[in-house]
Amino acid sequence: EERSPENLIKSGALEKLDDFEMDAPEGGKRTVLASRLGYRITDKFVSHYFGRIFDNPCAAINEEMLKPEVQSLEVFADGVDNLVEAERKSALNYFKDGTIKYACPLLKIILHVMAYGNYDGKQLDDPEIRAMFTREAVLKSDWYKKRLVTKQQRDIVLGCRNIEALEDFLRRPGYQVEATRLGIHQRLVEAQRELARVSSDSYLDELVGTLGADPIVDDEE
Repeated sequence: EERSPENLIKSGALEKLDDFEMDAPEGGKRTVLASRLGYRITDKFVSHYFGRIFDNPCAAINEEMLKPEVQSLEVFADGVDNLVEAERKSALNYFKDGTIKYACPLLKIILHVMAYGNYDGKQLDDPEIRAMFTREAVLKSDWYKKRLVTKQQRDIVLGCRNIEALEDFLRRPGYQVEATRLGIHQRLVEAQRELARVSSDSYLDELVGTLGADPIVDDEE
C-alpha cells in the first residue's frame, strides 16, 4: 500500500512536473515540456524512506538534487528539450517504416504524442486518454483479451509439440532402458496434464494480469 503510486502522490512523496514557460533566446516566451518527465520524488519521500537507511537523509539528497532547475533553469530546460527531441526522432521512425501499425493501442498513443505532441488533438493529460491507461480499462479491452488468447494458443501448440517429442522417443527401438532412466513415461503424463490445463477455459482466467503474447506473428502468417 505505501508503495502504490496513488498513496505516494497523495502523501506528497511524489510530485508531478508541469510544463512551464520561460524567455526564449530570440525573444518572447517558449514552452518547456517538463511534464514529459512525469513524477519525481520530494523531500517527504527522502525523509520518510531514505531515513530508514541514512541518519540524515536530507543532507545526502538535498533540494538541488531533487529539483535540478534551482541550480540552473536554463540548463534544466535545455535537458528537457534534448529529451523531447530524442523522443520525437525515435518515435518518428515507427511512422516512417510503418511499424506503428504493430503497436498496441496504448503504445500507439504514446508514440503519437512523442512524435507529434498529441493524439487526435488530445494531450496525455486528457481525461479520455488517461482513462484508457487504467488497469480496469486494459483488462476489459479487446486487444488485451486477444493477447491472452494468443498466449493460450501458443502454449497449446508448445504442449502438443512436447507430447509428440516424448511419444516419438518412446517409439524408438532399443530406447526402453534409457526411457525408464530418464523417466520419459512420467514426463509424458505430466506433459499431457499440462496440455489439459492450458487448454481449459480457466487457464485464460489465470492469464489475466499477465502480458499475454503478441499476436503480430500470427496476424502476419
